[in-house]
Amino acid sequence: MIDIHTHLIPNVDDGADSIEETLRLAQAAVDEGINHTVLTPHHNRYWVTNEKDKVIKLTKQVEKAIQAADIPLTVSPGQEIRMNEEFSEELFAGNYLSLDGEGKYYLVEFSWNEFPSFAPTFLQEMIDADITPVIAHPERQRPFLENPELLRDLIEMGCISQVTATSIAGGYTEEIRVAADDMMKENLIHVIASDAHDTVARPFNLTNALDILESNYGTAYKDYLINNAEKIFKGQAVHTFEK
Repeated sequence: MIDIHTHLIPNVDDGADSIEETLRLAQAAVDEGINHTVLTPHHNRYWVTNEKDKVIKLTKQVEKAIQAADIPLTVSPGQEIRMNEEFSEELFAGNYLSLDGEGKYYLVEFSWNEFPSFAPTFLQEMIDADITPVIAHPERQRPFLENPELLRDLIEMGCISQVTATSIAGGYTEEIRVAADDMMKENLIHVIASDAHDTVARPFNLTNALDILESNYGTAYKDYLINNAEKIFKGQAVHTFEK
């Protein structure tokens, strides 16, 4: 499996707090059946910035540490980008990292409590430029919890969305678990990822989530969410699940 949303780079955000924790996460990823992770530290959040060149440099350091520890996991650089007023300008200036390395997919995060008025314009600019926004964990954000039609509007516009494994597994609140379930039933989710931050409070949880998916939705839908991670990583087209 490929995990397109992780926080393994140490000491840059609220993810891994040491290289030792990074290696524990890397081994945990392999234990869950993951062979590649995209490293997506937060960027543009009010308390942290992780510029493109910095992430590329640190990803190489993480890669060397993982190889030295003989852990069979490969990594690549990315960002979880909080949308702000400068988002579009920075994106088209080439200052952000895509998930695929080809500039086709970018992991976009919104404020937990507010959907900015400028967001639809910026998202449409991306889509017009043949760039697909990947909306990070909508099931965990208040604007989408309070207005599920907002997510539908963005999907119909051309965005895709990523559900968090722990949301499916019930590791957050019941409200979030139900929201994830409702979004999947409405065909508003396209890919699953871990958003792993550490091995205790916010682990990968993919194995547990995939078991639930297979039980509740069937093998075809489970495989759809997994396979789309590889398609995103390779810059290939992602289509809506055909029920």
